[in-house]
Amino acid sequence: MKIKFSQIIYLSIIIAFSHSVATFEKEIQIKSDTVEFLKEINQISFLNNVEIISNFVSISAKSALYDDLSEVISIKGMPTSIESNNGDTLFSGTAEKILFFNDEKVHLVGNASMKYENISISSNIIIFNPKTGKISSKE
Repeated sequence: MKIKFSQIIYLSIIIAFSHSVATFEKEIQIKSDTVEFLKEINQISFLNNVEIISNFVSISAKSALYDDLSEVISIKGMPTSIESNNGDTLFSGTAEKILFFNDEKVHLVGNASMKYENISISSNIIIFNPKTGKISSKE
């Protein structure tokens, strides 16, 4: 089933999948030009001008896919970008793909780079917890 909206819409993962309310720690707002509900595979696809906003991060990308089974949002673009949405912890980054988990941990994958306060990191994979500031990378 495909639903297309001519104007930009706002959706919340909580509204889209009411049984996911308990799994995501905070409400996550998603804004995009097009939304596709893929009920048979328990996914929601967000296309074009995607913006994801939580209490800790703001993410911009070309597309995003929420998988209800894994409770992960996969975000893609050329590149995707992420920045702090919390004045206490300042960071920003880019990658080919960002994985946003239900506990708000973030994986930047593919040509990943991140600035966290006075530190700059570049790697194939950067794993980051925006709540605690813990950061690691893998090549």
